[in-house]
Amino acid sequence: MKPLSPRPAGYTIEELSTIVGMSARNIRAHQTRGLLAPPVRHGRSAYYGPAHLRRLRRITMLQKQGFNLVSIAAMLGTTTVDGAERLDAVMADLARDQPAVARCLERHGVLGKDDAGAPAVVRPSVSRAVVELAGAGVPPAAALRFLGQFMDRVAPLAGEQLAALKAQTGGVSAAPRACFAELLVSAFRATVENAAEVTFADAEPGTRPPR
Repeated sequence: MKPLSPRPAGYTIEELSTIVGMSARNIRAHQTRGLLAPPVRHGRSAYYGPAHLRRLRRITMLQKQGFNLVSIAAMLGTTTVDGAERLDAVMADLARDQPAVARCLERHGVLGKDDAGAPAVVRPSVSRAVVELAGAGVPPAAALRFLGQFMDRVAPLAGEQLAALKAQTGGVSAAPRACFAELLVSAFRATVENAAEVTFADAEPGTRPPR
């Protein structure tokens, strides 16, 4: 009789459950929803690797931030861990090789730590944008470095504008403060979208920048 090959590296579902603090039932449910890739089969056993572990920790982190599974599926995608895996690797490299950039992103509340203490982007919208840009050929490290530089320049301006609004309106409660912040975010988004439309017009067939 031919002996079985050695057990693959990885974790059984019981071992994975213990590590991430999630029931085996929930892990299987994430597979059913397409949030988690299938395990590697070896005989009658199934084994999960580091990519599965990182994915589950990412899901847990987003759930703690208040996102439901539908939103998480929209942010992370389904049936693949490649994008999240690449971003995790980029963050580890960034923290090691470009500590100034990592500190900048941390200062602006973009970079934090996951449940395992590894560097991670804690803003889901940033994670999604960086992964999508990577798919379009923009290196994640370059996108994150640009983001840090950009936020360094924008933060003082945002503070000045909010201070001006406060001076014009007097003391306000927390709710109006949030509304003022949203007003500036909306204005900033419109401004950047207009600039991007002009800057990247030549990248879209049949379009020309306005004269």
